[in-house]
Amino acid sequence: MTQKREVATHTMLTEKQRALYDYIRRYIEEHEFAPTITELRDYFGLASNFAIQKRLKALQQKGYVEFDRYNTARNIRLAGLSGESVTLSVVGTVTAGVPIEAIEIPEPIEVPRHLLRGSNNFALRVKGDSMLDANIEDGDIIIVKSQPRANHGQIVVATINGEATVKKLDIGGPQIFLQPCNRAQQYQPIPINSDDVFEIKGIVVGLLRQYG
Repeated sequence: MTQKREVATHTMLTEKQRALYDYIRRYIEEHEFAPTITELRDYFGLASNFAIQKRLKALQQKGYVEFDRYNTARNIRLAGLSGESVTLSVVGTVTAGVPIEAIEIPEPIEVPRHLLRGSNNFALRVKGDSMLDANIEDGDIIIVKSQPRANHGQIVVATINGEATVKKLDIGGPQIFLQPCNRAQQYQPIPINSDDVFEIKGIVVGLLRQYG
């Protein structure tokens, strides 16, 4: 049985970058070493190494992978499996579904430093599947930068009349909505009405996920 381990990741990947990262992760777990550029090129059916190298560079810039300078052939490493980390508090559970109260029972967790943004961060465990298309799954721990404002399209943790949820912020029209990100399910946008007590707690900047 494969031992589960928590790995660090971010949320902002393109579909092609996500596919590449997931394949590298599975390959390393199966073989205990990384695939070569040529193996990646052949697996994805590409004509040259350039496209793979470009995607790998993007994964490196976003904090997903690192490169071992002492191994020229199989030099890809998943970021966040080692290195400097800090202790962050998981302060409760937030839904990716219908809002529920976030229960503040602090639980310490080790978080790679590169996932943090500034000094005021906290973590929440996700319950529900309304944000699957934003790569946020049930059971994930999201890393949140605490701030009271956010831009249109950012993924936020917000409270509505005291109940917390994680959704994409939609302020592109006359009314504010919190939008789910799951095309396979019939989740409805949450409108913010004038008599609602609405507060943005922060923006999602990363997550931790368990792979088995």
